[in-house]
Amino acid sequence: MASKTKEAALEARIVDLYKQLTVEKKIRKMSVYAFCKLLDISEADFYKHFASLDAVGRKIWTQYADEVIQTLKGSETYASYSAREKILAYLFTFFEMAVKDRSFIAETYTQFSLLRGYQRKFRNHMAEVIQEGVIAEEIQSRHLETLYLDVLWGLHWGLIQFWLNDESEGFQDTEKAIETYMRVPLELMGQNVLDSAYEAIRFTLGRLPLKFPRITILS
Repeated sequence: MASKTKEAALEARIVDLYKQLTVEKKIRKMSVYAFCKLLDISEADFYKHFASLDAVGRKIWTQYADEVIQTLKGSETYASYSAREKILAYLFTFFEMAVKDRSFIAETYTQFSLLRGYQRKFRNHMAEVIQEGVIAEEIQSRHLETLYLDVLWGLHWGLIQFWLNDESEGFQDTEKAIETYMRVPLELMGQNVLDSAYEAIRFTLGRLPLKFPRITILS
C-alpha cells in the first residue's frame, strides 16, 4: 500500500513539473534526462510511469475527460437529462474544471498528438449519449452518427479556442457561446422539418395509384 502511494506521489510530481515547464515554454527542447535531473529521480523511475515526455501530456489531457465524465455520472440529476442536455452538460463541466489548467491548455490545445486520448474518450462518451438519444427518439439516427461526432468534436475544439480568448467576467461569453454555437447542430440532430417533409412525401407517394403508360415498340 505504501509503495502504491509512493508511486502515485511520484507520478503527480512528474505531471506537475511537466505542466510547469510547458507553461514556461521549456518542455519541447527538454530531454527525459534533463527532466529527471530537475525532479532528482532516475530515468528508470520516470519510465515506470511514462514512455516519453509527450506521454505525460497525453495523460493530462486524458484525465480531463475522465474528470468530466466521472463528475457528470456522479451527479444525481445527470441520468434524468435528455441527450442534448447531456451534451451541453459535458461542455459546461469541461470549462468549469479546465480553469485550473488554462495556461497549460493554451500551450497544448493545438498539439493534436497530445489530444488523441482525450478526443477518443470524448467521442466514445458522446457516442453513448447519441445512442441513448436515438433509442429515446430525441436524436434522429439517419445513419449519420459518425458525422455527429465529427461536428461535436469540431465545435468543442473551437469553443476551447474561444474560451482562451474570452476576457469576460467569469467567462460568461463562453457560456453564451456554448448555447449559441451548439443550438443549430443539436436541433439538426433531432426531428426537424426535413424529416417531416421526407415522411410526408413518402406517405403521399405510398398512397398514389401510380399507373405507368404501356410502351409500344414500333417495328
